[in-house]
Amino acid sequence: MSEKSDKLRAMLEKEKERRIQEEDSAEVNEMVRTAKVTPEQLAALLRQSATATPNPAALSAVGATFEKEVDADED
Repeated sequence: MSEKSDKLRAMLEKEKERRIQEEDSAEVNEMVRTAKVTPEQLAALLRQSATATPNPAALSAVGATFEKEVDADED
């Protein structure tokens, strides 16, 4: 393959990775908003997640509450 093609592929791969990271960040941001956690609660959850997967008990332990998601299809 040509050098030009290789450069284009590398550029596209970087853009793809950037978009994936952007989407992941947006998803995490939405989860945090939905959970209504304070910065202190979020910090506690992040510390817990270093050693174990967060679960409902861990969320309750830091006082996190979740809004029930309303499905747009439900009428």
